[in-house]
Amino acid sequence: MGCGASHSTEDKIDSDGIVNGTGAVLAEGEEVQVVEEAVEAPKTEESGAFELPEIEFEDGSLGVMAEAVENLRNSLGPDELFTDEAFPADDTSLFYSEREETEVEWKRPHELVELPEVFVDGASRRDVVQGALGDCWFLSSCAAVARKSKLIERVIPPDQALHGVGYTGLVVCRLWRFGAWAVVVVDDRLPTKGGTLLFARSTDPNEFWVALLEKAYAKLHGSYEAMEGGQSMDAMVDLTGGLAERFDMDDTPDKRWLLRLLRTASRSGAFITASRKKDEPSSAHWSNDGDWRQAYRTDEHGLVEGHAYTVTGVATLSHSSLGPVSLIRVRNPWANAAEWTGAWADEDERWEGVDEKQRTGLGGHTGSAMHDGEFWMSFDDFCGEFEEVTVCTLGPDYDHDGTVDEVGQVQAIRGEWIEGVTAGGSRNDFAKFATNPQFLLKVEHGAEATEGGGGGLCSVLVGVMQEHRRSRKDFGVKMLQIGFVVYKQTKDPSKPLQSDHFYHHYEDGSSGTYINFREVLARLELVPGHYVIIPATFQPDTPGSFMVRVYSPKPFELTQLARK
Repeated sequence: MGCGASHSTEDKIDSDGIVNGTGAVLAEGEEVQVVEEAVEAPKTEESGAFELPEIEFEDGSLGVMAEAVENLRNSLGPDELFTDEAFPADDTSLFYSEREETEVEWKRPHELVELPEVFVDGASRRDVVQGALGDCWFLSSCAAVARKSKLIERVIPPDQALHGVGYTGLVVCRLWRFGAWAVVVVDDRLPTKGGTLLFARSTDPNEFWVALLEKAYAKLHGSYEAMEGGQSMDAMVDLTGGLAERFDMDDTPDKRWLLRLLRTASRSGAFITASRKKDEPSSAHWSNDGDWRQAYRTDEHGLVEGHAYTVTGVATLSHSSLGPVSLIRVRNPWANAAEWTGAWADEDERWEGVDEKQRTGLGGHTGSAMHDGEFWMSFDDFCGEFEEVTVCTLGPDYDHDGTVDEVGQVQAIRGEWIEGVTAGGSRNDFAKFATNPQFLLKVEHGAEATEGGGGGLCSVLVGVMQEHRRSRKDFGVKMLQIGFVVYKQTKDPSKPLQSDHFYHHYEDGSSGTYINFREVLARLELVPGHYVIIPATFQPDTPGSFMVRVYSPKPFELTQLARK
């Protein structure tokens, strides 16, 4: 985000550029020139060899429970265990391609251990262990959110018996889908091979929340295979209902700013993941014996290319000879000895220059090998080794109970792009762009002067999410290339902006280049006043549904502007 940038009248404004708080008006006869662009979302390196064909969204809710769960339980006969016919225990739930997996047996938890439980001693980031599936983007998010037990227990309630009294074989999960918590029901039959779980599991063999939640998420995708490759920001939003920001290392030149953001986010309880760079093109991620893990090997520093990790801590310590050092703690979802071996690794000699009090405050992994997949590394090495970092925030949570404390600081409004009516497309055509839905944001109070920012500004996080529910098992839903622009309203705040405004004013913020992400976001610093948020698809006359979400630590108002 290029805060403070300016443009001459001859400039072409690229959609990556951001102009904050200018409200600039050009001289008579001069006009703003805009060239909007769109790109395809980068494929994650866990993507499998097969890709689901895409279709336009069809009204439906694959995997989401429509009837009351209690009615489903009551329909079971005496000693009858629930079997989910919509997600059967066979290869159709494993794969959407023609690949077959041999020697797979579907077993219920009580057939694997004597006393299975959903949770054993609550949830922890250390519970999550990746199996033979390329879904570390999802599992790294599970590990991040597991830091707050109440949030994971909202997703998969702990009071569900897996054996004994009250056991029915039915498991209920709740996942956030396009603005609402949706119930997803599965049976507890899990794919196994050689007597062990084939896919994700917990470190404690008696604990099954990880495997059951992965199955529920696979049902939403249509199969386990359809989870190979994905965006951590989508998974974290589905698990929390929060707002997730993705920061590309190459597009974030101010690394000190990124460090401050990660430090603040970590202290405030946000959830953070990071994805590893991939140097060579990927191919099928399943080896001949059906194990995704065999397709990757660690590099010379103990890291795996194209892999998603969980960021579990941010710290700055004082070294006896190096002085202040900023460190990032990272966890590998494999939870094994595949760890960073460079500077500040578990057994690195640099820890000898850190006093015992600081090392104790950082917990483990400070001078001794634990071989659990979690490790510290310098912030500079972190930036060099990882391609992107994702931060998910729920909003203000002062008592750390997992819920937003003050009503009105996170707001959402749904909207629709209607072909020929409100689907105006990008600013490549100002007249059609003006027909897009518009939303009035009223910022009332600026923040006090803080380090790195001026007084009177209010931090605002704006997101636009497109409809993304799955409706077909054998097809993926086509994601539109979307974006939004924010303008300061200098006249009547009750009326939508007209095309003339865009010819003579620069934008005050934008989400950047149009892209087919599920949600696009922008972090803005705004002076008090009225602003107009305009969501759009890149191509005009492209129908779709969307939701505008705004978060700010200060009070604000968000309303949709009515057209006369």
